Amino acid sequence: MIRPPGTLTASVHTMIRRFVLLWLVLAVSAAACGWDASEEVTTTTEPSPTTSASSTSTTTTEAETTTTEAAPSTTAAALDDDLPLAYVELVSAVEATRGLEFLSVPGVSVVSEEELARLVREEFDESVEPGDLAVDEALFELLGLLDGSIDLAAAYEDLLAEQVAGFYDSDTGEMVVGGSLDLTPMTRFILFHELVHALTDQHFGFGAAYDELIDQERYHEAAAMQALVEGDATYFQLVYFQSLPRDEQLEVIEESLAIETPVTDALPDWFSADLGFPYDTGFRFVERIVSDSGIAGVDQAYRLVPTTTEQVIHPDAYLRFEPARPVEVPDLAVEGYEVYESGTLGEWNLDLMVLDGASDGDAVVASAGWGGDEYVILWNGEEVAFVLVYAGDTPGDAEEFADAAVEALTENMNVGSALPGATEGTTVMTGGDYAFVGLDGATVVVVAAADVETGSILTEQAFSPEGD
Repeated sequence: MIRPPGTLTASVHTMIRRFVLLWLVLAVSAAACGWDASEEVTTTTEPSPTTSASSTSTTTTEAETTTTEAAPSTTAAALDDDLPLAYVELVSAVEATRGLEFLSVPGVSVVSEEELARLVREEFDESVEPGDLAVDEALFELLGLLDGSIDLAAAYEDLLAEQVAGFYDSDTGEMVVGGSLDLTPMTRFILFHELVHALTDQHFGFGAAYDELIDQERYHEAAAMQALVEGDATYFQLVYFQSLPRDEQLEVIEESLAIETPVTDALPDWFSADLGFPYDTGFRFVERIVSDSGIAGVDQAYRLVPTTTEQVIHPDAYLRFEPARPVEVPDLAVEGYEVYESGTLGEWNLDLMVLDGASDGDAVVASAGWGGDEYVILWNGEEVAFVLVYAGDTPGDAEEFADAAVEALTENMNVGSALPGATEGTTVMTGGDYAFVGLDGATVVVVAAADVETGSILTEQAFSPEGD
């Protein structure tokens, strides 16, 4: 079940504490340099294709352009009189900033930080099978991402409980935010993010489409969609932040500086990087879409959803809608093992998991040549084996990936020095564990196993270079 921690609770779309200060610094720095996100936020309404990801669509034959100031709210006037005025004003601000109106007013609960953490833990326990994380834990230990001292299930649960500042539940259409009942500037800042989720879900139905990807275990596509969803909410949240009076901006920053993250700080850095991917990289993706096409471009992205993390990392690949290359792992069979799972890692997870031990420059260059991949996990109840077939965009890209993979696996795994294999273009690493990297044209095969015999059998089955 290789999937980012942010997708572990499928129907819940969150705001993460660790990155609040980073976003605020970004917004303040950009404003100091004369960049105003609201000036870039325009919408051009064009005929749009209808897809299953869109629950509501409209077609307009004439193009029109508006700014965030040109969308007066009609929803606010229809809100329940019992709702706090600050919430009414925030709903109106979300509509004006995002350029859409709510179809119905979403419910919201403001709870204590302790209650929010309890709810997040409860959602995690309901959504995740402990057996799945046991396999992931064994794989991460094999690849050297964990050292055997960390209980992965407990780490993920504690991490999410610490980091989630609020969430939108697409199953119920309601939001839960941790903070003060009087809606301090920080609480409003968090709530704005979740209101964007509620608004876009009402118009584009991303929640149901996202849940379907999770149910079908298409985690790589789910990670790409999640980056759009979180990047959208983060981008317009920063637009809103720039509109706040200076004293309220400072109050939000002061509250964010007080955030303590002992769980995150104690875990390996890749946990934080993985959790932050949809917010950080998703923000940059949406920023590019807005720069090119305004709000209408973001709306269109919900109808033509990015399908690979490559498209999110490199928006040009999305704009030309570059698909993943079809890749298939050959049939595998090892006595005592069963095929536990197969799927696509994608550029982000390849960089995070397979290339983690390579130098930063080598890893970035190697992962950028991703064209497609398929992985298979085998499990015997105690030990895990891993086979990956990678397709580079070009043979040169594949060679760069193979070299970086050898560097990373030699550094991270419990193996000895990298030695040339029996076939040209192959490298074998043995020790306590086994690793293999084989290059054949634009294709690379990676095998990792907890013992040499299993690894050797899988290598024979998975690597058949052309001409053999």
